[in-house]
Formats: sequence, C-alpha cells, structure tokens
Amino acid sequence: MEHAHNEMNGSGVARQNLTKAKLRRGARNGRKTLIEQAHGLQAGDGKALEANWTQADFIGTLSHELRMPIHVIVGFGDLLLDGAWGMLQENQKAIVGKIKQNACYLLDLITDLVELNRPDGGMRLARREEIDVDGLLEEVEAMTQFMPKADGVHLELKRPPGLPPLFSDRDKLKIILRNLVGNAIKFTQRGKITIAARCDPKEQVMEIGVRDSGIGIDEKDRQRIFDMFWQGDKSNSRRFGGVGLGLHIVKRLADQISAEIEVESEKGRGSLFRLRIPVRPD
Repeated sequence: MEHAHNEMNGSGVARQNLTKAKLRRGARNGRKTLIEQAHGLQAGDGKALEANWTQADFIGTLSHELRMPIHVIVGFGDLLLDGAWGMLQENQKAIVGKIKQNACYLLDLITDLVELNRPDGGMRLARREEIDVDGLLEEVEAMTQFMPKADGVHLELKRPPGLPPLFSDRDKLKIILRNLVGNAIKFTQRGKITIAARCDPKEQVMEIGVRDSGIGIDEKDRQRIFDMFWQGDKSNSRRFGGVGLGLHIVKRLADQISAEIEVESEKGRGSLFRLRIPVRPD
C-alpha cells in the first residue's frame, strides 16, 4: 500500500510539473504572438485616419470584453480569500492569491494596450486637477500587493510631511507610477523597492523616484529603454517576461504632462527612475 501511495504521489507531482511546463510555454508563445502582432500594427503607415479609428474602436470593444471576465475572476478570488465558502488553508490562499495577482496584471496590460492604440497616438489632452500626492502614493503602494513579485522583496514609501498639492493629470500620473513600480518589481529578485517624493520649492518641481535593487541597466542600453517593444538582453525577456511596453508608455505620458524622466543605473546594482513634474504647469 505504501508503495502504491508513493507511486500515486510521484505521478501527481509529474502531472503538476507537466502542467507548469505547458503554462510556461503558453505564456512565452502568447508574449511572442503579441509582440509580432504589435510590430505588424506599428509597421503600418496609417494611410487613412478612418482605419486608425476603426482599429481603436475594435481594441476598445475587445478590451471591454476582456475586462469583464477578468473582473469576475478577481471578484471570486476576493470571495474565496474572505472565506465565503469556507476558510482556505494557507497553501490554498497562496494559490488563489497568485491567480488574483495575475488577473490584475492582465487588467493593467489591457489598460496599457488601450492607451497605446488610441487613434490620436495616445495624445489625449492632459487634465489639470489638484492631486494629493500623499494619497496618490498610498494608492500606488496599495496596487503593488496585486503585482507578482519575488519572495523577500518589500516596498518602502518615503515622503516628508506637508507635501504641497500637485496640479497635473492624476490618471496619467498613476499609470506612469504603476509602470515604474511594476518594472522595478519585475527586475528585482531580492532587497527593496523605494518610492520617494520631495518638492523643490525653488524650481516648483515635484520629484517622485522609484529605486530598486534589481539587475540594473547597461550604460549602452539606457538610450533605448523607452523604445517600444525594446527588452534588451533576450535572456532577460525569457526570464522576467513582459512585452516591452511599460517604459515606452511612461515616456509618452510623461511628455504629455510636461514631466521629465531621468534614469540612473548600474549593471547588477539596481536602478533609479526619477520623475520631475511641474507643480503648476504653464
């Protein structure tokens, strides 16, 4: 009986390993297909404005259809974690948590694709609204709990008391920070990620920095990291995933809100992305 039990356990582990391998292959193939299709769209010369609007309308409709079932997955995940059908064991909670994390990642990716494929090239006029910087940073910090990250990586939020309000486009700024933090999480396997804010009253500029202790960026690659679909070392794209959209969207949206993005990095020692936003843009 014990021998049979061990055989059953062995076959169960083998099935789990096979399933994991299939999921990894599916994820790699999905990323490859998405990149190839996106390059095809980018290569088009956009001869007719009507075609651009048709594409944007299609993507908008598709994104709506994709979001609905993903929101259902997230909702049921919350119910399971809250014990709606009985309390889960710790290993079951971890599995449901991973499902929810990846569902939220898909929602973020859909948002980025919609922004990327706007018929106006994503150049929607930036709004000017009063932003509570403390509240915005706390919201971004809360969003990180749904981002898949390595064990032992923790996030730290630093800002002095009494930060003045910022007048900018809150939605665009949140997308920028989400992508910067998400990028830091993706390439950091241990250590910490710090989000720090300060205001320079002399220059009337708000600085928000995202620092990580991750793999860093080669000096020769720093001029290309904001290019669409650029991922640098192919081994990194296979190891860490992604399609090379996040930093491109960061740069595009930063330009739209009259912000500057600065990068400091050293290979193997982490990176700092510093966003400089006018407190009251002209």
